[in-house]
Amino acid sequence: MNTKNTIILIIFSIIISYFSKIGIDYYFSSDEFKERYSLFEYVVKDKIIKFGSNRDRDLFDRSHYNEEIFYNIKLSKEVEDALRFGKPIVSLESTIISHGMPFPQNYETALEVESIVRSYGVVPATIAILNGTIHIGLTEKEIHYLATVGKDAIKTSRRDIAMVTSMGKTGSTTVSATILFSNLVGIKVFVTGGLGGVHRGAETSLDISADLTELGKNGVMVVSAGVKSILDIQKTLEYLETQGVTVVTYGSDEFPAFFTKHSGVKTPNRLDTIDQCAKLLYSNQLLQLKSGMVVAVPPRDNEHSELIDRAIKESIEQSKVDGILGKDITPYLLKKVNEKTGGKSLESNIELVKNNARIGSQISKHYYNLLKNKQSPTSTASVVGGGIKGDELVFNYFDQRVNTFLQNYFNSLLAAETLLLNGPSKLKGLNGPKPNKRLADNHIEYDIVVVGGAVIDMISHPFKKSGFQMETSNPGAISIKMGGVGRNVAEVLSRLQMNSLFISLVGDDVHSGLMMESFQTMNLSSNGVGIKVGSKTAIYNAIMNDRGDLAVAIAQMDIFDEITPSYISKFDLTSSKLLVFDGNIPTESMTYLAQLSRSKGIKLWFEPTSVYKSSKIVEPFILSSITYISPNRDELIKISNEIIKKGLIKFENIINNDINDLENIKKHSIILIESGIKYIITKMGSKGVLLAYKKDDGEFKFELFSAPEVPDNKIVDVTGAGDSLVGCTIYSILLGHNLTTAIPQYGTPCAKESLLSTNPVSPNIKISLFK
Repeated sequence: MNTKNTIILIIFSIIISYFSKIGIDYYFSSDEFKERYSLFEYVVKDKIIKFGSNRDRDLFDRSHYNEEIFYNIKLSKEVEDALRFGKPIVSLESTIISHGMPFPQNYETALEVESIVRSYGVVPATIAILNGTIHIGLTEKEIHYLATVGKDAIKTSRRDIAMVTSMGKTGSTTVSATILFSNLVGIKVFVTGGLGGVHRGAETSLDISADLTELGKNGVMVVSAGVKSILDIQKTLEYLETQGVTVVTYGSDEFPAFFTKHSGVKTPNRLDTIDQCAKLLYSNQLLQLKSGMVVAVPPRDNEHSELIDRAIKESIEQSKVDGILGKDITPYLLKKVNEKTGGKSLESNIELVKNNARIGSQISKHYYNLLKNKQSPTSTASVVGGGIKGDELVFNYFDQRVNTFLQNYFNSLLAAETLLLNGPSKLKGLNGPKPNKRLADNHIEYDIVVVGGAVIDMISHPFKKSGFQMETSNPGAISIKMGGVGRNVAEVLSRLQMNSLFISLVGDDVHSGLMMESFQTMNLSSNGVGIKVGSKTAIYNAIMNDRGDLAVAIAQMDIFDEITPSYISKFDLTSSKLLVFDGNIPTESMTYLAQLSRSKGIKLWFEPTSVYKSSKIVEPFILSSITYISPNRDELIKISNEIIKKGLIKFENIINNDINDLENIKKHSIILIESGIKYIITKMGSKGVLLAYKKDDGEFKFELFSAPEVPDNKIVDVTGAGDSLVGCTIYSILLGHNLTTAIPQYGTPCAKESLLSTNPVSPNIKISLFK
């Protein structure tokens, strides 16, 4: 290339670079950049919720954890409150309980460590897998169970989690699994005894602890007594550096070696105060580094250090002779060292864990104080969402995946709000309701629980003047109402001020905002209403003809298949007096409720919902568990015929499907009673309600109650009348009345109000209605 061309190329490059820089500088200062890369904020009181741009929202929707995995996670009440309200929290592993020491020393130590954490005003969260369910926070009974199970519990690292949970086994979490679960739910400080590391001879064995790789993936601060001296400490620190893990030693220039503060290895970094450690964690979160931190706490002076060191060396040599490898090496060496030291090493182990708990608890408390402080750690910039004092600040989660998990777990109004909002919402009327005082609490005791569907009913009527024609557009009016059998019954109970819980699911679409807003408007608790990521809210879309009859309808109800036993079990139903479920939920969930009903002596009420769905209960175990059922005539006959078809009941009397024949309806009722259902409450429209049951002497008893006295020309809408009757009848039963009083004096008046209302549940349904 000649000189002239070279000069031209250089000038051209300079020009391109100049204009590129202008463009880049412009972009970095533009509103688009600021919007797209604004920090994610999650503050309850001021309702600050930002996802950045729609492109980032889309990326977030595709990349965050699917909520299915969270149905296998259970938060203790204490941990749940801490995560929701931003209280300091520290996680603890459980392998130290099952494999670290014998019973009862392991049980006593676990309780003592938790007590130390609480003494600093911090919540302890011991993590374990019990019978296939991941527990974040254990009760005293659960700790005792794990301590007695001991080494029969599976030592569970990341690689073992799927096996342990899928097989329904009990597993104690190692450091690596505890790091993973801690980060998953937003716990940022984890206290343990000592870290795993690079084993001696790893250059040939490749034996490197999963603790190190997990630290590289999760932004959790692990407070430990360093790395066990049985490992290659220098190689361990090198490996942690490769994983991007920040390593500091608390108050020393020498990295500790578990039982002893002296390893001969210089620490990568030194911090001398609790506040400095908290600021390190805060900065790691603020920068979204995603990698973890290690705070190595030198153990207190130990008069048995030399004895323990000698025992360690002898035990390592013995392990080579015995051929001990892999995850068995640490328990083996700890046991041998304990034997050789006459129990002195175990005493040291317990003491250093307690010391780590003291340091870790203080770091956690200082870290949470930083989050609640208006100023940043350097006092030069405001903390995201700052300016809120004390417990008014819920929490700032910089990891969107963690935030999503907590929203889905709590199943609260906040979740609906966050999933709907992308900064200030452009969808007017769809901004979720402000959180009320009845935030989701899975451990509140409820007198009555309703499990079923929440549906948006969209009804389209063509104008009579223009008529109705298929396969073209028709001028008309569209009405949108909140419905669903379970939701309607729950609304009635809420209007009557009953202590009730409604369990259901909505999608993460715009329609869920309408549903959640309706809950707020009518003061109906949404404590049990979860958001199914990637699903659509249930919608019934009906198009009527110019005579008012149904022309065509589309029912989008797939989401109800996700109201599974795993989801329902997240709520404490054991103290309920009555469980109500509708036909929308899966059969396996009906079986789960039947089992719960029997084991806890809770009465069960089934509302069939539709002819098609009514036969889901035709299984001997479910049928015989139901106390009350409230079908219409078509649903009654469908269930009866299905019982006979399956051969569950032999019925020799002549029976037909005529819904207008009262004697025939009675025969079908008898079939349900003989199958095990105690009370049949058949809704027969204008002909009233038929109550059927079997007396103690074996006689079948039938009582017919009149329908509400409402002229046909006064009826506004029949939708919801049956649900209102059921809800008010349930209310009366819980007041102590029998069905012969409950149906005519409570159920019928409510049905009448519904017939006279444009809403499925009339606003006139209130306690004063019965006075």
